Amino acid sequence: MSEADFRHAIASVPLVSVDLLLVHDSHLLLGRRRDAPARDTWFVPGGRIRRGEAIADALQRVWWAEIIGNMPDANPQLVGAYEHFYDCAFDGSESATHYVVLAYRFDLLEKIELQPRSHAETWWAPIVERPAEHAGRAVHPNTRAYFPALLGSASA
Repeated sequence: MSEADFRHAIASVPLVSVDLLLVHDSHLLLGRRRDAPARDTWFVPGGRIRRGEAIADALQRVWWAEIIGNMPDANPQLVGAYEHFYDCAFDGSESATHYVVLAYRFDLLEKIELQPRSHAETWWAPIVERPAEHAGRAVHPNTRAYFPALLGSASA
């Protein structure tokens, strides 16, 4: 798809993406985003699903792009579908974006880290506290929306 066609799509239709809800010992892994949208807020790793890409393949690709370490063999659990609205695009341009996000939970046996190219730092946020901020930076409202679902699941 050409750059012009992609820009037209962003302005015209919702984008479909996956978010990775990485849980260890009742904590959710968040990263302080380097890029728009949601720059400088705490957010879960995630990314767009490409045309023709199966969800399982998108989860694997996003994992390798965002996470240091191997994806666990266990099947992730679909937590739900969410809508994210932003007043800018991924590149910071003024094109508003609408995402339909499929959020998948991964229960981890050990802590992992996020790739530094997309996240300035990482933080394991306590799920039960449902934090609104950390280290002077907001937990993005779209990320805070995941906490009730994580609290409601038995393994949180």
